[in-house]
Amino acid sequence: MSEEERMIGRYEREGGTHVLRDEYRIASQNEELWDSRAETYEAPNLFFIRWTQRKLVDLAHLGDNPSLLDLACGTGWALRYAASRTDGQGEFYGVDNSSKMIEQARAKAQGCGNLHFYKSRVEELPFDDDFFDVVMSSNAFHHFSNPEKALREANRVLKQKGKLYILDLTANNAFMRLVDRFGRKVEGTAHVKLYSTKEFQGLFERAGLHYVTSKRIIPALDVHIAAKSNLNA
Repeated sequence: MSEEERMIGRYEREGGTHVLRDEYRIASQNEELWDSRAETYEAPNLFFIRWTQRKLVDLAHLGDNPSLLDLACGTGWALRYAASRTDGQGEFYGVDNSSKMIEQARAKAQGCGNLHFYKSRVEELPFDDDFFDVVMSSNAFHHFSNPEKALREANRVLKQKGKLYILDLTANNAFMRLVDRFGRKVEGTAHVKLYSTKEFQGLFERAGLHYVTSKRIIPALDVHIAAKSNLNA
């Protein structure tokens, strides 16, 4: 029996609904999709992704000796770049649902004792409360099977005064809503949804986060920034 089947079975016994079954089904499909892309994810033709990740890390202003978590970290490129920006000071953690991505991330970070990678769903983070100064995610939020749960987890693991940075396409107009529908046709249910700024604000607030602002990288590609808040607020 797979981990997905065990988890679904447990929640069904506890009275769970079809929503959780969909969550694990989407996670499984995403794992298969990103496993297939892991070996070529840092190919030269993907330079634009690297450029957006540099923009995200630079925007976060990590400071001295940061503790940073990258949600859906892929092969770990953004974390390696972040470590280089702090002269190797700090601790850098990445989680990804794809086993193959994590394998690549660990291989590329060999010899770097402050880079740590874990196979984990973003909705179930393997970290203690109040652990990170910064949590970030790049070009992945539209794949999260349960975004509100992922944001609540981000809030949980952030330290007081910690910040969250989500870089993703933002569907604020009719054209981007068409892009969203096209993405679902191409990637199936692994592509969950592109969100508008208003939807990001609502998701952050329902997760107990304080939505601070958004920063434009290029048209339709924004960084949505939130601050640590009380989960019970």
